[in-house]
Amino acid sequence: MSNLQQVARNEQLQLAPMVEEIFTDLASLAEKRSITLEAEGDAALTGSDALIYRLLFNLTENAVKYNRPGGSVRVELAQGQEKCIIRVSDTGCGIPEEYQRSIFQPFFRVDKSRSRADGGSGIGLALCTRIAQAHGTQLQIDSTEGVGTTVTVSVPILSPDDLPAADADGKEQP
Repeated sequence: MSNLQQVARNEQLQLAPMVEEIFTDLASLAEKRSITLEAEGDAALTGSDALIYRLLFNLTENAVKYNRPGGSVRVELAQGQEKCIIRVSDTGCGIPEEYQRSIFQPFFRVDKSRSRADGGSGIGLALCTRIAQAHGTQLQIDSTEGVGTTVTVSVPILSPDDLPAADADGKEQP
């Protein structure tokens, strides 16, 4: 997790196909919990395909896992002139206000009774935070207990000329 700044972030990414792939990957988990997956919009950005995929996957997987049976997860993508907006919303249990800053810390769990057997290691949102930072942004959370949670990522749109040069291995040069 400490070397994310060294990952090349110069790929041109179209996000709607990536979201569809993530929905396919999470279909069995969503079906098991009777969660509806919805996507809206599209956006493009310059970044790391692997890291942006992991960011979207982790946010969507959490939205499924911490949802109520029969709930829904919605991924909205919007293209602005200067930013790409990614919004992942669920109809789940929500996060108590006193924990909303802590959830991005490694190994933090709101529900201390959850174990690794329940899935996850407690580093998913910390990783998402680091990926967002590597792409020049941060995660914003809006959550209401008993109603649901929305995580928003506003990624600056950069041209390949705005990015640091990479060496032959794809690693950025200082």
